Amino acid sequence: MSSVLRRLHGVFTGRPRLPRVDLGKQCDLGQLVAKFKQLSESGEFRRRRVLYEKTVRRLARHRQFALIEDLLEDQKQYVGSSSDKFAVRLISLYGKAGMFEHAQKLFDEMPSLKRDRSPLHLNALLAACIFAKKLDKVDEIFRLLPEKLSLDVDVCTYNTVIKGYCRMGALDPALSLLDEMEKMGMGPDLITLNTLLEAFHGNGRFLEGEKIWDVMASNKFNPSIRSYNTRIRGLISQNRVADAVKLFDEMRDKGVKADTYSFNAFIVGCCRNIDLMGAKNWYRQLVESGCVVDRVTISALVPFLCEKGDFELAHRLCIKAMDKKLFLGTDTLQYVVDFLVRESKVELAKGIVEHGKAQKKPYDLELPQAE
Repeated sequence: MSSVLRRLHGVFTGRPRLPRVDLGKQCDLGQLVAKFKQLSESGEFRRRRVLYEKTVRRLARHRQFALIEDLLEDQKQYVGSSSDKFAVRLISLYGKAGMFEHAQKLFDEMPSLKRDRSPLHLNALLAACIFAKKLDKVDEIFRLLPEKLSLDVDVCTYNTVIKGYCRMGALDPALSLLDEMEKMGMGPDLITLNTLLEAFHGNGRFLEGEKIWDVMASNKFNPSIRSYNTRIRGLISQNRVADAVKLFDEMRDKGVKADTYSFNAFIVGCCRNIDLMGAKNWYRQLVESGCVVDRVTISALVPFLCEKGDFELAHRLCIKAMDKKLFLGTDTLQYVVDFLVRESKVELAKGIVEHGKAQKKPYDLELPQAE
């Protein structure tokens, strides 16, 4: 954006546009935190939620939990002067870093930080349980804190608790919360039902999954692409492919656009059922629809294509995967290279090896001797 456009942006939004801050160039993580703390003295900087997310994620990736604590403890001074969402962000960041005890400590300290606790903060704390995999805390917090602190619960609260129960495998207690919600005078929303639908289908309890689908219909919800994809995967896992195709057509007729996950469900199913033509047909539709080929597409198709003798397409997909920086483990690529050599497709194998070496982060591939 030019300097003129930046000034116009400031005129129309009521505040100047901050210059771009690239903390990613800071290699020393200690200095990164020091710079972050300095920049966060600005209220404009503190509105940059994505920068907070990226920085904490980077520190967590390097297991620098002391630095995360240093950074986020410093942010507590702004809790009282910022909106409710700022405290929500800090609680969530502690949860995403796997530091649930710190998230709970912040929640407990909020009155002393001159910020009243609200249902938003309760929901953030429950979500932090799930992020940090402290699933045993979900029920305890849900059953004790709202009454103790006189906090109302809402649909988001129930959705988070249902998600926690489902992660624990407690599907029946999760389902029973629908009745509890009704008694509280609130009905489920699409997020509630999608969470339950995924859990029941994912655990092979397809009959209950179909009942959840019926609840969607009876409550006049419009199933989302997430809903359709979940049910399509469930039908395919039961080898009800014709029903899955029918549902896919129904979805498109209702104006819900298929995505990569939709096509991948069929591609994976065809590979498992050793249906080469079906897998290639769904891959073709994926490409023609403009959807993105992802890791699932590649990891399902490439070995299957090799085994079924479609070496040219397997080769093209390997090249595409490397160009798009898709994660293809060296083992998978080496498998393809070895397979091609065994089938006397040495030039194709050589093409993958050379392309891998030309990447910015080269793949450690070797061309074996043909047998």
